Amino acid sequence: YNSGVKAMTEEELRKNLVFLIKKYVRESQQEAFYDDISKPDVPVKGILADFNKVKTRTVDEADGDLIRDIYFYFC
Repeated sequence: YNSGVKAMTEEELRKNLVFLIKKYVRESQQEAFYDDISKPDVPVKGILADFNKVKTRTVDEADGDLIRDIYFYFC
């Protein structure tokens, strides 16, 4: 699988994760994610696993592609 996009940088990873959290996770549950995202080594697998547990709705197709890219490059 390759979406034809160049590899994501760590900065882009953090931005993309924050975007997903803001869009799909209740505000009351966001804080823990931001703590993880700001760690020097982002625990991507754990973040995505927790994200899947607490997200408030089905992920849009484009965001699903983004999540697959994150898995591809960081997991």
